[in-house]
Amino acid sequence: MNRILYINDLEEAKNELTKIKVSSQGIAVMASKALGLSIKLTKVHVGAANILKQEMLSIGGDAAVARGVVNGVEKTSNMILLGNADKIKKLINKLNHQTIFGLPEIRTDLELMLENVLGKQTTILNCNGKKLKLDSIKIMGVLNVTPDSFSDGNKFIRVDKAVDHAIRMLEEGADIIDVGGESTRPGAEMVDIPTELERIIPVIEEFRKRSDIPISIDTNKAEVADKAIHAGASIINDISALRFDAGMVKVLLKYPDVPIIMMHMLGTPQTMQKEPFYEDTIDEIMEFFQERIDHCISNKINRSRIVLDPGIGFGKRQIDNLIILKKLLEFKSFGLPVQLGASRKSFIGKIYDSKPEDRLEGSLAATALAFQNGVDIVRVHDVQQHKLFIQTLQRIKDVK
Repeated sequence: MNRILYINDLEEAKNELTKIKVSSQGIAVMASKALGLSIKLTKVHVGAANILKQEMLSIGGDAAVARGVVNGVEKTSNMILLGNADKIKKLINKLNHQTIFGLPEIRTDLELMLENVLGKQTTILNCNGKKLKLDSIKIMGVLNVTPDSFSDGNKFIRVDKAVDHAIRMLEEGADIIDVGGESTRPGAEMVDIPTELERIIPVIEEFRKRSDIPISIDTNKAEVADKAIHAGASIINDISALRFDAGMVKVLLKYPDVPIIMMHMLGTPQTMQKEPFYEDTIDEIMEFFQERIDHCISNKINRSRIVLDPGIGFGKRQIDNLIILKKLLEFKSFGLPVQLGASRKSFIGKIYDSKPEDRLEGSLAATALAFQNGVDIVRVHDVQQHKLFIQTLQRIKDVK
């Protein structure tokens, strides 16, 4: 029976070639040719754009450029390289000796992106001494010790109830527990540092006595992050991506084995949903992440410590949230771990009328997309249901 093959990654390509008894040498040569690959480049010098187009045509690919590039009317252009992984590999080799028009930098970016597509190296996140191997999607269980969080506010204010819930999530399959002492729902009021510390420190200290699982502290305040790490937290989860408190960089330098999860957000929780707007949702979030990554590197914070979160619901219209979910794989372009926090959020309630606690089905749908697109961490409220759901998806994926 003749049919179309849908091949999602290099392992699937190798498996299909093995099934038809291709030689090992043939598999090594042909597997990357089975992976269709389109790469968008932005603000490319017109000279570089023309060179790239000609080189792609010479190897059997193509490149789409803006009108006016070929005749030199445009000075710069966004462009899309059209081919497969094998052709991108050949293009990289052709750019070896190019030194003009920013082509060396483009070559470096292409190498990184191709490595992300073809590479099998597993990221190991050092969580203040506890190694977290990101060889499969990990579950971050949400523990809000706040009176006003959108989904579970006021449920876990007491230390004993909060710790019991953390233990329950651990037993249900959580890989990380995310502790937050300040609601960041749209319009939430800011909490002062003493109040935030009073909420989180006893919970972290008590839970740490009972488990060595990584604990992330959901805060944008340096002092809170510092004292939380001292109490036993091992990851900083900052919705501001180090923008609200300059002291956060000093905390990261003080604790060199603590990762930083940087989230994209327009404005602040108080202002983020007041008419947010994007010309190109993914491009603008990607540019934000590149600037934040550069900020980290310039402050001697290693790339290996960075996790990116596109920020579902944080300064986003409904269409933006849906575009992010549809384009999750593109955030892997940086070669860094990606986290998704979509659990119970209001965008689900706009798809089907529901209260936060009734949004499990929509949350699982988002997690399915996360799994399919290589997201490394999902931040969820319903740990057991997500654990079993992911277990099922993984079993299917593992079939040869």
